[in-house]
Amino acid sequence: MLSLDAALVVAGGLVAAAAVATRFARRFGVPAMLLFVGLGMVAGSSGAGLYFDDHAAAYAVGVVALAVIILSGGFDSDWRTVAPALLPAGLLASVGVVVKMGVTGLGAWLLTDLSPGDCLLLGAVLAPTDAAATFNLLRGRGLRSRVRAVLEAESSTNDPVSIYLTFLMTSYVASGSIAVAPAVGGAALQLVLGGIFGYVGGRAIRSLVNRVGTDAAGLYPLLVLASGLALFGLSNLIGGNGFLAVYVAGLELTRGRMTHRAETARFLDAIAWTAQIAVFLTLGLLVFPDRLPAVLPQALGVTLVLAFVARPVSLLLTVLPLRWVPGAPRFTAPELALLSWGGLKGAVPIVLAIWPLLQGAGDPRLFDIVFVVVLASTTVQGLTLVPLSGALGLLEPQPPQPPLRMELSGAEGHSGILDVALPADAPAVGRTLRELELPDDLVVAGVLREGHLLPARGDTRLEAADHLFLLVADVEEATVPLPFQEGGAVSPGSDPPSASS
Repeated sequence: MLSLDAALVVAGGLVAAAAVATRFARRFGVPAMLLFVGLGMVAGSSGAGLYFDDHAAAYAVGVVALAVIILSGGFDSDWRTVAPALLPAGLLASVGVVVKMGVTGLGAWLLTDLSPGDCLLLGAVLAPTDAAATFNLLRGRGLRSRVRAVLEAESSTNDPVSIYLTFLMTSYVASGSIAVAPAVGGAALQLVLGGIFGYVGGRAIRSLVNRVGTDAAGLYPLLVLASGLALFGLSNLIGGNGFLAVYVAGLELTRGRMTHRAETARFLDAIAWTAQIAVFLTLGLLVFPDRLPAVLPQALGVTLVLAFVARPVSLLLTVLPLRWVPGAPRFTAPELALLSWGGLKGAVPIVLAIWPLLQGAGDPRLFDIVFVVVLASTTVQGLTLVPLSGALGLLEPQPPQPPLRMELSGAEGHSGILDVALPADAPAVGRTLRELELPDDLVVAGVLREGHLLPARGDTRLEAADHLFLLVADVEEATVPLPFQEGGAVSPGSDPPSASS
């Protein structure tokens, strides 16, 4: 057993390597999950020799990490984009999951020597798409917003049904019987309670954050995280679904004014990355690579069924019929093709595959088959999804990055600082601050130019790519003044400087 110091060296080294690896993942379009899992496998029993086979610990790490990732995903989502996608995403996350379980189970029954019960269990485990993989791969790529919103909302809300089906099929494999009516009713109850808890909990957390009034600004993001995890556990204890609850809570938190929202967003993003690294490294350590070749042919066959049959059939039965529903979104053929190819896999199926092992049910090979399917699916679909989006004409120009917002701790109201990058064609370029007629509630506190901070004086002449630090009375509601916007306007009577000036 490693000493504490040695364990810290190993753990710190693995996490640092995983953090560095994200740069290469982003540059080459490789899903970060593959690199994280690969590091875990290299460090595991078949690599560097770190022996780890604690399935209960891995399951606990996975569940908590997924809760954090989904909370962060909800907080980072825009309700105005998510709302139109809720109907198709909700159908994919409920009916679509059941369809994928059945079709994948049938394919596994035809392609493997597993029992019918184990095939359906395998289908239930492999049905969900993964929020972490979807968020990381699609954010900032320029994918058409409504298609991205469906994929992100589906991946964040399909875990409840998938988890319930996995538990149900595990019980069926162990006992040989299943009560259909209570099963359907139980799933519906979990979804309803999870949604209610998420909505009420999100409002309660936002109210608590706004009222707590502590001088320690770093405690606000921690309060959101702790409250979100408490909501996750409470929802599960009451009979709701914690994953749906934290996603809805994350969405609800951003629908109203909240103290230190920008700092909370950055904190949740950092902690979500930490959770992803932790869960994928843990799952990589849990795998014994020498066992994978034995299940490779069967796993690859199931992968083909999942990608080319189960996912398209689920879309045909859930999203395609919406074109005949008044007021429902109608998707074009390219959008449907991308939605069909966009069912990204990740940590969720691997974590779910641990559950039957903990219950002593199912074929022991299920975990290895699921692991290979997830790796194969993530590799192929993850590397081709963005290029396919371009080929289908579904990539759009990225809007400019919003200004960085920093709330001033201890200040009355929501005053803070905006960090605004000055576009090359902004009207303020080439003018002095004195020549600009700015709002009375805004002060230019400083100008960052080529790494040097310049004092903001009346005769300070602005240049393209300057970063302006704007002190505003309400950092949440403030907008960038027109002279600092691309193609904006200056005050009347303010002529651009001549070539000789």
